[in-house]
Amino acid sequence: MRAFTSRLGPQIERFLAHKNALGFAYDREKAFLHEFDCFALREPNDFVSENLVRIYLSAFPPSTRPHRLTLIRQLTRFLLFEEPRTFMPPTRFLGIHRRSPVIRVLSREEASRFLDACDHLPQASSWARRVVHSAALRLLLLTGLRCGEALGLMNQDVDLNRSTLTVRGKYGKTRFVPIAADLTERLQDYHKTVTRQLKSNRPTDAFFPCPDGHRPTPRCSLYKSFRCVLRIAGIEHGGRGKGPRLHDARHSFAVLRLLTWYESDADLRTKLPQLSTYLGHVGMTTSQVYLHLTRDLAGEVIRRQMSRFGDLITEVSP
Repeated sequence: MRAFTSRLGPQIERFLAHKNALGFAYDREKAFLHEFDCFALREPNDFVSENLVRIYLSAFPPSTRPHRLTLIRQLTRFLLFEEPRTFMPPTRFLGIHRRSPVIRVLSREEASRFLDACDHLPQASSWARRVVHSAALRLLLLTGLRCGEALGLMNQDVDLNRSTLTVRGKYGKTRFVPIAADLTERLQDYHKTVTRQLKSNRPTDAFFPCPDGHRPTPRCSLYKSFRCVLRIAGIEHGGRGKGPRLHDARHSFAVLRLLTWYESDADLRTKLPQLSTYLGHVGMTTSQVYLHLTRDLAGEVIRRQMSRFGDLITEVSP
């Protein structure tokens, strides 16, 4: 691992160790901190100054600054306890504003078209796109896994005899995720195809591999196939930042599952905690972020409430 070489190096390493101990992988953030360390080499101070933060953030395009600012705020908050001269930038430092992404939840009819489109990627596409990406995108929508969780699956994590996935989630937590029988059958066929094609089936190989058969498919590559599937399904993409995003498949899964429960008049007091556990959340507070009131869901909410309390509502003539 490349070392931090500036006078701030030891402090940055303690910060990283702290985050890793909390279960954060911090791989992308580590790369940003190496950048920050290079800028710190030019500074004479052994603490984070306003000038250093200003020069560092100004060196990058505006679209990439919000995440870097968030990281520097976390770093300086950590260091402030040790060094009171540390400059902690405000949330809007240099006019930086982090916009929340637009979440695009698929309707049930769109989800059906999306799944059908997964099986109809162009024949001219590479083998990996047609087979591997198709299966990975189907899994994302039907299980609500995070993209990193799905692409991080190894063969040993996928027990198709028991229809169970061993998922390594955020903060170093592992959970068991059951999958439906029809999805299990599709994944069995998929895995047989991959094994025949790559002539490799090691337990530690990626379940959704690159063409080399070992490393996992890159997220950026899967995203290109995702956009292709959207086009085939006739689902309009709003452009950068407007979705649908890959992560919106997780939102769509949660809403469609809730819709199914409303339609069957299931007891949501028992079902919602199960959804929270399935998604890998520590509580319902986090899961609520994924429960959007779509047109389909609104109709079911009204129907359910009318069936219970409709007799209390009477029409009043003007």
